[in-house]
Amino acid sequence: MTRHRKDRIWLALTPGKLAQTLVSVLESEAGDRVTAGPDMPAGSEIGIVVADQEHAHAIALAHGKAADSFQSVLITPRPDAAGEADFILTPDVDPATLVAIVRIARDFQEEVAGLRSDVASRRSAVGTIMSGQFEFRTLEEARNLATMLALACPNSDLVAVGLQELLVNAVEHGNLEIGAQEKQDLLLTGEWRAEVEKRLADPRYAHRRVIVNFKRGRRMISLTIQDDGEGFDHSALDAEEGATTGYRGRGVALARSLSFASVTYLGSGNLVEATILLDGQTAQA
Repeated sequence: MTRHRKDRIWLALTPGKLAQTLVSVLESEAGDRVTAGPDMPAGSEIGIVVADQEHAHAIALAHGKAADSFQSVLITPRPDAAGEADFILTPDVDPATLVAIVRIARDFQEEVAGLRSDVASRRSAVGTIMSGQFEFRTLEEARNLATMLALACPNSDLVAVGLQELLVNAVEHGNLEIGAQEKQDLLLTGEWRAEVEKRLADPRYAHRRVIVNFKRGRRMISLTIQDDGEGFDHSALDAEEGATTGYRGRGVALARSLSFASVTYLGSGNLVEATILLDGQTAQA
């Protein structure tokens, strides 16, 4: 069920056919949440910003009043723009593709909102988890595990969002080897879910698992997440300017901003450690 949202969709685009089409479609779907023009919307937080090269600065401005699951789209001729937005498109992008990208961003936000709502409405049935090792392989199992472990943490609704992103990264980009551009292309064609299920059944990937270790100490909760993939060059994720490079980078950036004191990839990149600092009331006695 679609939830009522109050955050803004800001279209910082040069007037023309592309902007006109996007405004028309989004206003019919999101009503007065949509603001078109060079000036940043006043009032509510910004959930999505779409900017062309002339208005690229709008993305940085929007970050200053961004909603929790903020998404950005940049239309630019620059081949080196990766990392400056969640989605990078070239100026020759057709209106239908741009509309599809914005819908993908909105679907992601609805998924995040739904996860937070689910966690907020639940109570742990297992008491306080002090330590444990957990294994999973599918996206559904990732969501269920993220919800369960988040309930053992302070700010559980936010932890669930960041943890699910890290777990999903381990499945998609680690075990199933779906690259950032490949995932975007699959989402655009509506084939993403089918490709995930296909690879989960493929003998090359079917044996792969993700292992999660959870440990609660006096001052900190530590989680390690290890997939069976070959890893990746995570140096870009360690630099602030590269924190949103591709889908894996987007998940890490979201986890860092919402959920964890630190998120660190280790070794070849198929092992990540996330930490949560505990205050005096939530720490182990």
